[in-house]
Amino acid sequence: MCPDSSGNLVSLLYLAKLEDIVAARNYSWGSAVLAFLYLELCNASEKGKAAIGGALQLVHIWAWSRIIPLCPGLGAPRVHMGQHQIDNNRVLPGAPYGAMWNCEHTFTRTVRTTVRVIRDILDEMQYDQFIWQPYDMESNVIMAYAGDFNPQLWRSICPLIFYAIVEMHHPERVLRQFGMMQNIPDQPDTRDISLHRITRSNHTGTDWVLQHILYITR
Repeated sequence: MCPDSSGNLVSLLYLAKLEDIVAARNYSWGSAVLAFLYLELCNASEKGKAAIGGALQLVHIWAWSRIIPLCPGLGAPRVHMGQHQIDNNRVLPGAPYGAMWNCEHTFTRTVRTTVRVIRDILDEMQYDQFIWQPYDMESNVIMAYAGDFNPQLWRSICPLIFYAIVEMHHPERVLRQFGMMQNIPDQPDTRDISLHRITRSNHTGTDWVLQHILYITR
């Protein structure tokens, strides 16, 4: 969920939240994963950084779904979104959106090479090479997932909080992904940048609810 930069190690911090599986379902795991990932993406952009943690499969799927020059050709998917599978007579939850990439990939028309080449491709992208709305909103499967949530939450400008981490969610800067007209966004608010310097190191016993009460009640 939130691996460190090694890619396969996860903090034992989460075990306490999994002791009560019923209660664990009530936690906002999605916002926690995004908060951790946003911080890792920010830190990895600094000069001299060569590693990154977080749920990078989300970035991978996001890029393949939207950036045409990077998207491989797809064979027949092994599992379709929403499809239920059976394992030892147990019906598993419906497959997520990312299941569509569980297939053979071909790179005859797209790039799979060095970081430098990929950076050049991103720098030279044309406006018609980015898909703002990759989801088929007329699909019954997509709408079934969307119907479980309030669409207003998708456009909510709010803090994403995960223990020491507080990252702001700014959907107003990418309104086209909601099918809306995009104005010129205001300059980013830098008042919260100091939050990036807060870590759990040397903060044993800190009550993060009290520490971040300003953002929790925002």
